[in-house]
Parts: sequence; structure tokens; C-alpha cells
Amino acid sequence: MQDTPAAARHLSAAIVAIDTEFGEGYAARHPELVAAMVQSSTIEAAVATGRGAHNEALSLAQSLTSQICETLLRLKPKFFGG
Repeated sequence: MQDTPAAARHLSAAIVAIDTEFGEGYAARHPELVAAMVQSSTIEAAVATGRGAHNEALSLAQSLTSQICETLLRLKPKFFGG
């Protein structure tokens, strides 16, 4: 299932969800609902990807900030004496 393109997975999941909720064949009779579900799933996946990238960048920034602060504290006596 990993090799299946995301759009195809979203399409399959939308059809199953719609038919489960409204009865067999409902998705085929209402392609506009399928399209809306696929679009919604795609947006949700994009937001999750963005959130993951943001969290990764934030973690890296926190780590770098901590390392910089530790380095500055070690160098403080050289800058200011002591």
C-alpha cells in the first residue's frame, strides 16, 4: 500500500467512507462528495506534513540554541575575565 500514490489512497478511502456512511454505491452516484472528501484528505495530509516539518525545525532550533548558550557560558570568562 505504500507504493500507491497518496491521491489514490485518499480516493479509495473516500469511497469506502461514503459508502459505509450512506450505503453501497452512494459514492458512485455522488462524485462531487467523493471529490470534496479527497480534497479534504489531501489538505489534511499536507497540514500534517507541514506540522511535522515545523516540529522538526523547532526541535533543531532548540538544540542549536542550547548548544550556543552552553558555548557562550564556557567562553564568558575569556570575554569578561574571571
